Amino acid sequence: MGAHTGNPHSSPYDIRIADSYSPAERSELAGDETDPSQTACYRLQWRPTEKHLLLFQGGEIACHLGLLSHSVEVASVPIPVVGFGGLLVRKECRGRGYAHAVMQRAEWIARDEMIANFVVFFCRPALRALYEGMGWKEIADPVWIEQPQGRILMPAVSMVKSLGPESWPKGEVQLCSRPW
Repeated sequence: MGAHTGNPHSSPYDIRIADSYSPAERSELAGDETDPSQTACYRLQWRPTEKHLLLFQGGEIACHLGLLSHSVEVASVPIPVVGFGGLLVRKECRGRGYAHAVMQRAEWIARDEMIANFVVFFCRPALRALYEGMGWKEIADPVWIEQPQGRILMPAVSMVKSLGPESWPKGEVQLCSRPW
């Protein structure tokens, strides 16, 4: 994929698509942070993603975002979506626009290659405004997820972004899987 310039004050970066994202790569990105996404408090079991966007800056992985194809049910109607998950930016690379760049590329892939009209993402309440600034909207209705103990209400913020003219439908959401 050639180099891209994010923030004009930063170095060029390269975004690559990979079929795998190893524990070693995740550990490299996380550095000394034991819970970089700050989601351990939810005590959830997460579903692995299927494709991975890796942003390299200066030859090192600086950012990761995973994607997966899925179908959720909204008011009992199946809706194909692409799930975004596992967003992680190396601590010293935060604030450079890498997460935004990777999410923009992932939206293009979701729409044009994975053929979805919507993307779904989960985040901490503290990050809601950041993602709203990128065009994401909080799903107003309850979102139910699967966990080993059964179906539970998603404790994190559930976000959706339309990749076309359609609006997200109203109604309870059944994820029909673990969150990603």
